[in-house]
Amino acid sequence: MSKFLRITGATMFFALMVFALVVAFNHEQASRLYGTMTLFDKGNIVHNFSNMNDIFLSNPVKHSGPIFNFGQSPNDLPKNFIYKGETVGTDEYLSRRTTTALLVVKDDNINFEQYYQGTTAEDLRISWSMAKSFTVTLFGIAVHDGLIDIDAPVEQYLPEMKGSGYEGVPVRDVLQMSSGVLWNEDYGDFYSDINRMGRILAVGGSLDEFTTTLTHEKPSGQEFHYVSMDTHIISMIARRVTGKSLIAQVEEHIWSKIGMESDAYWITDSKEAEFALGGLNVRTRDYARFGRLYLNNGNWNGEQIVPAEWVKAVTSPASAHNVPGPNKFGYGFQWWLAPDARPGEFFAVGVYGQFIYVNQPENIIIVKNSADRDFMNKLDSKHESISFFRAITDKLH
Repeated sequence: MSKFLRITGATMFFALMVFALVVAFNHEQASRLYGTMTLFDKGNIVHNFSNMNDIFLSNPVKHSGPIFNFGQSPNDLPKNFIYKGETVGTDEYLSRRTTTALLVVKDDNINFEQYYQGTTAEDLRISWSMAKSFTVTLFGIAVHDGLIDIDAPVEQYLPEMKGSGYEGVPVRDVLQMSSGVLWNEDYGDFYSDINRMGRILAVGGSLDEFTTTLTHEKPSGQEFHYVSMDTHIISMIARRVTGKSLIAQVEEHIWSKIGMESDAYWITDSKEAEFALGGLNVRTRDYARFGRLYLNNGNWNGEQIVPAEWVKAVTSPASAHNVPGPNKFGYGFQWWLAPDARPGEFFAVGVYGQFIYVNQPENIIIVKNSADRDFMNKLDSKHESISFFRAITDKLH
């Protein structure tokens, strides 16, 4: 028996040593995997959302040129607002939605700016899907430069997509989230496509290659189906036709042009391809500067940074099935329209409560960052937040 125990103990010791060596050798991957697994834990989420570069691979986005400074015109928020026929207290809403930052800009003046949950104005906050609106901006500049025909099939620019779910799909349908590609974006399902993609970011691999594994579900262009990898496809096209990374493009066209106050960073996969659909990390005020670019139809103090016709295209319903309704959000090209959208009203949104809300007639930009673990609950955070933003807009009118 003692001999058996010695052998078993030696075997276990050897196994533990092998395990320790594997973990040590792959410490970075193991650390990223652990960070991914605990990313949304209640005690970690606020800190994580301001420190994503501690968890994932990333590269810097450098700002340059003079900083554009908003003026100051302090104002109070509405004390409450109406949502679904009920009165909601503003403070209760901001707390319940685990708001980390709220910034209101009207007529180029900051009317309200507050940071919560121990965060500060200097935090670089994860965009999640607001990055889609940045990516489509770069894409539109390439379209304007004659490098892309949005009515061409995807494989014209990405031959490796032959045989995938994207073969034969017009780029236009990909832009409007109507690609017809089979996709599961359930964050609560460990085996969903969106979580499989997340594990590539955590343990290594290629997002470009991942897109080639996706399959066809239905004809493209017929209905809205939110497929986050559609944004990665348009980023691949933008990289392919320009020969530049997204970071190089965003530095050239945005961070050096619109007075950004801080460097940012963009999460990448292990091949250094940007996580185009959700990986930007930016200060709240710089999100507002990007909103100002769209508020002014792509013009920045007299310089047309983004073609005005592209701004109009991306912030308008892209097809009949993407028109907003009484209780239905609309969609353009990687920008959202609120139910019964008011003229010149559109927004970028990211999961867990990230918003850049733009109202052109009222000359208003609202940025809200959050770590809202209940963003998918029955109150529907997108609907509630739009009601809140409209209450702010109406108060300032």
